[in-house]
Amino acid sequence: MWQKKESKLELAASMIRQVMPGFSGRKNVIILCDSWYVKENLVSIIDECENLDIIGNARSDSVIYDLPPQRTGKRGRPASHGKRLPVHDDFTLSDEKIGDYYMAARHVLTNIFGRRTVLAYVTSADKKNGSRRLFFSTVFPEQLQISCAWQEKSPLNQTGSGRMQFIPLMLYAFRWPVEVSYYEQKTFWSLCSYMVRSRKGIEMPVNLINISYCAMKLLPYKNEAFFKYQTESVQEFRFALSEQIRQQVFYAIFAEKVETSIKSNALKQLIQKQGHHL
Repeated sequence: MWQKKESKLELAASMIRQVMPGFSGRKNVIILCDSWYVKENLVSIIDECENLDIIGNARSDSVIYDLPPQRTGKRGRPASHGKRLPVHDDFTLSDEKIGDYYMAARHVLTNIFGRRTVLAYVTSADKKNGSRRLFFSTVFPEQLQISCAWQEKSPLNQTGSGRMQFIPLMLYAFRWPVEVSYYEQKTFWSLCSYMVRSRKGIEMPVNLINISYCAMKLLPYKNEAFFKYQTESVQEFRFALSEQIRQQVFYAIFAEKVETSIKSNALKQLIQKQGHHL
C-alpha cells in the first residue's frame, strides 16, 4: 500500500514537471490539492520552480510549530523552531464568518515543508464546538496579483485589510468544480474502480474515464429524450439512463433468442418500433 502511494505521488510530481515549462512566463502557478497529496516527497517540487506554490488541505493533527524565537546572543545552538501549535488552542478564529467559516491564519513551520515558512489556515463552521480543518499555503497574500471585483458572490469581493490574509485560502475554492466531477465519477458512474500500477496504465483509464464522463454530461443537451435531465440531479439522470440501457439490452437479447417459427411480422414491427423509441 505504501509503495502504491509513493508511485502515485511520483507520477503526480512527474506530471507537474512536464507542464511547468508551459507556465514559465506566469507569475503565480498554484497547485490545489487535498491532504492525500500534501506529503514531503511531493511538495518538495515547489523548490524546483520559482513561480510554483501549493495550497493544500492537511490532517488536523499535523505537527506544526511557531517560528523560532529571536536570538538572544547567548552561546549555544539557536532553536530551529518555536513551540508546537495545536490547531484547537493556538489559532484564534475570526470574530465573524468569512463565507461559511470562521478562519484563523499564522506563519508556521512544519516538517512537511522543511525549513520553509508557510501560512497555516484553520477553519471551522462553528466557532465554539465545531471541528477544525487545517490548510497550508506556500504563497502569501502580498505575492498575489488578482482582482477581486469580478467575484460578485464571493468573500473575495468584500476583502478589506482584515481579510487580505485569507486570500490564498479563498483560492482553494477553485478546486471544488474538479472535486465534484471526480466524486460523481466514483460514486454514481462507477468509473474509477481500476487497479493499475504503470504510468501508461494509469493514463489510459483516466483518459477513458474523462471521455465517458463528458459524454454522459453532454447527453442531456444533445438527445431530446434526455432534455429534462439538464436540471435534474445526477442520481435521477443515472437511474433514467440505466433504465434505458437495461431495456435496450432486454429487447436486443429477446430479438436474438426468439424462435424463428414465432418471428411474425407483427412481432418484428413491435420490436423495431420499441427499439426506435428507445
